[in-house]
Amino acid sequence: MNQKQKKAVRIGSVVIFFAVMIILTVVCWPVVKMIQSDEGRQVLKELVSDNLLLGVVIFLALQILQIVVALIPGAVVQVLGGVLFGGFWGTILCILGTFLGEAIVFYVVRRFGRPFVEAVVDTKNIHKFGFLQDTRKCELAVFILFLIPIMPKDALTYIAPLTDIKPSSFFLLSMLARSPWLVVSNVFGSGLESGNFLIMVVMVAIVAVGGVVGILYKDRIINAFRNARKTKSN
Repeated sequence: MNQKQKKAVRIGSVVIFFAVMIILTVVCWPVVKMIQSDEGRQVLKELVSDNLLLGVVIFLALQILQIVVALIPGAVVQVLGGVLFGGFWGTILCILGTFLGEAIVFYVVRRFGRPFVEAVVDTKNIHKFGFLQDTRKCELAVFILFLIPIMPKDALTYIAPLTDIKPSSFFLLSMLARSPWLVVSNVFGSGLESGNFLIMVVMVAIVAVGGVVGILYKDRIINAFRNARKTKSN
């Protein structure tokens, strides 16, 4: 296969990938609209009660799409997990769906490289997190960036595979960093379903504290990694 044929195959593969994601998004969009209303969430709850397997498949599809396509509000899906499946199983399903979504993104990016990422992610974010490319502390940076609320995790999921980080390291660190917030969202959803006001207040307080910390220190942490890169270069 010559270079021209390889390029055609690569372009065709990217087109197919986007086409599949668009089709899946269109198919799942009615469910996305449902989760934004009390009536819709009740319908989904009844669906899960009547057909657990179908409910799990639909929920996993939503969580995977939220990672891959990033059009679906992550917090809404995660809270829905707690509403439909409870705090524990909702968290487990969110972790599984997030892992599968990250795996899809990671290996697609590794296959098609930076041009693919530039077609999906805002160029500003690519440059903003460029320090991941050659910092010795890439793994530490990935963990901290995924741990901090308000970070653009959807963009980071596409940018991180452009580095030399090992797949196993990326999945382990990113999932460990995401997990506390997945737990909080699902426990909140469980409290919302059961009417446990105390749990809801505690979870909102945790999110609020995390959000404030993210707002105050996000740019400082990013600049610290940038400066570390400049110091190494000099």
